[in-house]
Amino acid sequence: MAEQAGGAERRVTIAGRRWRVAGDPADSYFQFVSQHARSVAPLHSVAAAVLPPDGVAVDVGANIGLTALALAALLPQGRVVAVEPSPRTLAALRRTIAANGLEARVAVEGAAVGAAPGEAEFHDSEHSAGSHLLAAGTMRAEQLGRVVVPVTTLDRIAEAQGLQRLDLLKIDVEGFETEVLDGAAATLARYRPVCIAEFNAWTIMCNRNQNPREVLEDWLRRFPVVHALRGAAPPERVRRDDLLGFLHDHLVERRCADDLVLGFDDAWVARWQPPGGRSVR
Repeated sequence: MAEQAGGAERRVTIAGRRWRVAGDPADSYFQFVSQHARSVAPLHSVAAAVLPPDGVAVDVGANIGLTALALAALLPQGRVVAVEPSPRTLAALRRTIAANGLEARVAVEGAAVGAAPGEAEFHDSEHSAGSHLLAAGTMRAEQLGRVVVPVTTLDRIAEAQGLQRLDLLKIDVEGFETEVLDGAAATLARYRPVCIAEFNAWTIMCNRNQNPREVLEDWLRRFPVVHALRGAAPPERVRRDDLLGFLHDHLVERRCADDLVLGFDDAWVARWQPPGGRSVR
């Protein structure tokens, strides 16, 4: 690990390439960044089946940049927009992008993404890069460190960045994924991107005080085709008529950890290959 002004750097392997990742040496997420880098592989497999070399991807909840690096590897002539609200994590994200010489292809936005523009209180954890917005129902909100951050919408980001296309949208915002979708109506209707969203019943209840069943029902109404990623196994179709069965496995077997692929068609599934498999290109 190399010490740098304002933080440190580690070298990790993502998408078969070695990258430099910046962070705070005292941060628990950064301490285990190699492990977290391995967890990007399922997302990368979907992205490889979706993105053309000149495509566009938006990474909402970019953290210190692991997903942005995986996406940039697939877009030699394309663009990535990486969005992160935490001031401390945002600084590390900017250092990660600069350390890998990606400033021309990866734009960084410092804001939370929600249903409407404005400001919001944000839990900026002192010990981990994983943080979240504070809502009225956030558990033990009064005990959490907080900072006020700007809030924008995906529709505004698309306009500000001059996006003429959007092929892939990744959302990992600790329970506030629905708010991101609410503020992306025009962009979703115009570009119909494939969306990879974290579905975590615990964060949905703890941070947003919402019913996970209602959230999943809402997503299934918005998107005609939904799949759950299953590592090396083929993506699993999530259907309305077996919603409770999926939720049971999500809560009991998968410990509230699922990445869902929300789409307007399932063309990408035929091109999908398991993480670590032969490149689709």
